[in-house]
Amino acid sequence: MVESCCNTTNDTINAVFHHINQHRKGHLKECLLSAIRGFRNGVLTGVRIRIPYIFQAVIYAALAGGEEKSISRVKFVIKQMFYHGKNLGMFVGIYKSICCILRNIGIKGGIDSLIAGFIGGYYAFGDSKSVSGSVNNQIVLYLFARALIGIIQGMVKRKIIPQSLSTTTPKGFRIFAAVTLALILYLTEYEPENLNASFMGTMTVLYHKSDSGPMIEKGDHKFGIPMAIIILSLFGGIFPKLSLDSMFSYFKL
Repeated sequence: MVESCCNTTNDTINAVFHHINQHRKGHLKECLLSAIRGFRNGVLTGVRIRIPYIFQAVIYAALAGGEEKSISRVKFVIKQMFYHGKNLGMFVGIYKSICCILRNIGIKGGIDSLIAGFIGGYYAFGDSKSVSGSVNNQIVLYLFARALIGIIQGMVKRKIIPQSLSTTTPKGFRIFAAVTLALILYLTEYEPENLNASFMGTMTVLYHKSDSGPMIEKGDHKFGIPMAIIILSLFGGIFPKLSLDSMFSYFKL
């Protein structure tokens, strides 16, 4: 109940901030300060997002016995943290600066956001090579999915598609998941050249490499406990106490 109250308070504070700052014009000094604060917030947000990945990589490296490949992974995700912070900070700074300029010359109503977002995205997230490119690829794909869901929600709001297909409803999300996976698996099986090489590597392990080979590979024993728990949870429909939620409750997770 306390958590719910805190969440409500945070939502209210965020709504107030958005209302106060929404589409404001501002003078040159205000624009500059706003862009600097936006850059700062972007850098900090990017760094905070990546920190859990660093811990994950460190834990995996420890499980792998500190092999060279896993150590390289730790170094890679540390680099990703810095690029994520830099690129996100740059984008927010560029976006807010351009929006302020456009609004001061009378360009608004959504056109300002589209122009500023396009320019900021082109320069801050447009690099597709090396470590920066890997970060940008993840961010852009994530945002594209969010934008697509937002468009679907907008179509529901405008009654272009029925409410039952909203991704916020159980049925709507199931359909959204089904369509997404159907398209991905079609591309995996029949047009793999159109998918990202790294992503296709994962799909190959899942759907093609599993066609043959040993049932238990070298190193699988390190993940024996999670594997055993997941296999047991498959019987949760018959034995409710074996469901993941029930086991989590039992172990107070």
